[in-house]
Amino acid sequence: MSKSASYLMLLFALSLAVSGCSTSANDGSGFETLTPSAGTRQFIIANDRGFANQVASHNRTCQKQAGCRK
Repeated sequence: MSKSASYLMLLFALSLAVSGCSTSANDGSGFETLTPSAGTRQFIIANDRGFANQVASHNRTCQKQAGCRK
C-alpha cells in the first residue's frame, strides 16, 4: 500500500475514533452513516475496493436500523 493510501486510511480511522465511536445514553446503537467527501470516496474506490464495499455495506445496514444516526 502506498504511503498516501496508508496516511488516508489512518486519518479516516482517526476520524471515526474521534467522532463516530463515542456513545451516550441518547446515541441509539452507537453508530452512524459514513459520509466521506467526494475526493475521499474516489480515492478509496480506486485504491481499496474491498474497503469501499465495507463502507457501502455499513451504510445499507445503518439505513435499516432505527438506532443508527443518518
